[in-house]
Amino acid sequence: MGFKGGVAKPLKNQSIKIGSLLYLAQWLGLRGEDLDLDTAGEVTLFCSRTGVAVLFTLDTARLLATDDSLDEDR
Repeated sequence: MGFKGGVAKPLKNQSIKIGSLLYLAQWLGLRGEDLDLDTAGEVTLFCSRTGVAVLFTLDTARLLATDDSLDEDR
């Protein structure tokens, strides 16, 4: 994979982590699963080990946002 994913430990200041839909597609492809992704929407998965929610999106502004700006959006 071109970049590392996952969550090593629960995040203290953030209830959700933002990830690239491209990463999710690569991960599903490596697992041999169907790539039935709605590119107009977003997908949320939960880490089975840490319980952190990961929101996968194509929205570049959300991917590049800092933790502070994410909190302001909520």
